[in-house]
Formats: sequence, structure tokens, C-alpha cells
Amino acid sequence: MKKLVIIGNGMAANRILEGLADDHPYDSITVLGDETVPHYNRIMLSPLLAQETTLAAITPHDTPWYEQHNMAVVLGDPAKSVDAEQRKVTTESGAEYDYDRLVFATGSRSFIPPVKGADHPDVIGFRTMTDVDKMEEKLSGLQHATVIGAGLLGVEAAVGLKLRGVDVTLIHRNPVLMNRQLDDKASAILQSALEARGIEVITGVNPEEVISNEQGIEAISFATADTLKKRNTQLVIFATGILPNKELAESAQFDTNRGICVNDRMQASSEGVFALGECCEFAGQTYGLVAPIWDQANVVIEQLKHTGQASSDTHYIERSHLTKLKVSGLDIHSIGEYIAPEGAETLSFEDPDQGLYKKVIIQNDRVIGALCIGDVNDSNWYYQLLEEQQDITPIRDMLMFGEAYCSDAD
Repeated sequence: MKKLVIIGNGMAANRILEGLADDHPYDSITVLGDETVPHYNRIMLSPLLAQETTLAAITPHDTPWYEQHNMAVVLGDPAKSVDAEQRKVTTESGAEYDYDRLVFATGSRSFIPPVKGADHPDVIGFRTMTDVDKMEEKLSGLQHATVIGAGLLGVEAAVGLKLRGVDVTLIHRNPVLMNRQLDDKASAILQSALEARGIEVITGVNPEEVISNEQGIEAISFATADTLKKRNTQLVIFATGILPNKELAESAQFDTNRGICVNDRMQASSEGVFALGECCEFAGQTYGLVAPIWDQANVVIEQLKHTGQASSDTHYIERSHLTKLKVSGLDIHSIGEYIAPEGAETLSFEDPDQGLYKKVIIQNDRVIGALCIGDVNDSNWYYQLLEEQQDITPIRDMLMFGEAYCSDAD
């Protein structure tokens, strides 16, 4: 009797279940989740916070779907220990699950930096349904919230709160918003869009202290280059990065570093055990975006379908991805390199008044990156050029005009 156990009930786990649903060799598949609600699409947490969608709408599968595919999901009873020798997982309630194959899809948690006062109950992250529930609890009478960190999640949290009628200050230590995806010009357009929505944006500063009294948080202070400033606020959300949930694997003596170490087949350091997503580490790299996790899931799915020797061409390869964001009607797409490396060429067009900016980075006659702000009609084409490493020499002079123009020119 072949048994598969998946620890974690997030997006990585769901992707594996969907990939195995109609073709898997297991007599039972058991998913162990720590949250009490069924799997939901975490990408939609910001629209959920903004009341633009519902929990039901972002929950892709009902109980009959799992039953139909011989899958069981255990909610609210997270894995507590793994015995690799006995091939057994024990949960907090004491339940035991034997496995032939085991998958760690334990995800990550918000990183709360060691800021004085950040241990207050009204300081939260923005990663899970629990975080959204905490925000909902505070919304009644909430006048002001501060979001620390203007990466993808921080920007989405700020917009979601503003849509609920809360005044928001967005603080970022880097002068460039979303500095892992955008350059300074793209950041300036994004900042203008956020400020047009009424969100206060402060960059180039670090939070110093969360100031509270018996009633709750009253302010947050932050350091600028020459002074210490303070904003009155009642809720602080940190979106300053993530920490892979590696502790369960670490306690079971699997190889870990920043995350659970895996090879290019997403295999951990024990036979028949895999890890993927935000909990894993491959070649020194950890993950916070969805796109590479889908690639990893495809590799794991193929491994799990083969209970014997897996096919030799199934392995994970790092590649560039397309990151998308929409803020106040402003579309932002970032692909590959967004800052030109030495020796690369940059083609660009910009109209800040219209919120338009397009940049394509070329090296050795190949596209290695692109930014499309406002007008994203050609972002998928640029991504295709990058992925296929096409020689763009014949269309170099027309590249900024887009795919349709280049096709007509042919």
C-alpha cells in the first residue's frame, strides 16, 4: 500500500495535488495543514482584504474533489515531528501517518525585524488568512495603519487597507519601491500612483521603534539621514521579507541552511523525501514568488508519479520570470534583469505624465530583461524573446514599438 504525505496546505501543496489528481500511483494521499480553513489562493489575499473577492471564491476545491481523487486533508493539526528512519509523521494531536513518499511544502512566515516594540500584538505580517483575519479585527475604528516594506506584498497590503478606508503610510528603507523588480524610474511612477490613491509613501528610512501604551500602538518612529521622525498609527504590518519554515525538517536531521536543502530533482537529504516552494533552498537560493514554485512543483509531480527510478530529464532549472502587479489601474510587469549589467545595452521609452515607461535590456543580441509600466501589451512577447534567447538583431531598431509593429515590418 503506497502512501504519500504532504506537510503543508498552501499553494505549492495544492499545485502538486492538482498535478497528481488524475494520474497517481498512491493508495492514499494525506495533506497536513496548520490552518483551520481549506486551501485558498494566497495571491488573492490583498483583494480579499480589500473586499474585492471572498474566501469561497479563492478556495479552488471542495471536499468531494479531494475524496474523488483519494486525498484527505487534515486541517488544524500540523505536523510536529518526522521520523525519517520509521518513515512516519506525527502531528500535534498525536496522530501518526506512515509514508512511502514525503513532501515538505511548509512555506514561510513573515520576517519581523528586531525593532523595539515589534513584539506588540498589533504588529503583524501579511502572509496568511490568519493575518487578514487579524487586520479585519482591527479595522473597526482603525484610523491609520503603517506598512513597513514596499516589496510586492507590502504594496498590495497598503492598497488593500486603503480600499477599506484606512489612512496608510508605506515605509521602505530603499529609495526604490519594489527594488527587486523595478528601477528608479519605474518606482517613481508606482509611487505617484500610490500617492494619487492617498497612500503616504516614505522611502530611504528604517523603523526605529513601535511606540505603544495600555490602549495599543500609538506611533512608530523612523530614522532619516539627519533626524528621527514619528507617525501616529494604530496598526503596523511588516512586509520585510520571509523566513522559510525549515524547523520541522531540521529537527528530523534533514540538511538545512536558510531553507530545506534540495537537489535539482527537489529531493531532500533522505530517500523519497522532497521539498519545494518557500521552505526550500536550491543552490543557495530561496524563494518568495509563485512562478519558480510552479516549476518546482512540476518537477516534484513527475518524481511522485514514478515510484521507482524517475526519468533522468526531470530536473529543476532556475530561469527568469514575469512579475505582474496592478495598482490603481497601473499595470506593472517586470521580467528578468531590470538593471543593465556591465556591457549590456538599454532601450527605453518614457512618458511620466501618462504613467508610461518601457525598458528593454539587451546583451549579446539577446533580450535579458524588460520593464513595462502602464503599457504592458508586449510584456509577454519580451518574455518569450528572453526565454527563447532569440537573436533580436533584425528587429533591434523596432523593438520598442512592440510585437505587432515588428511583425508588420516582416
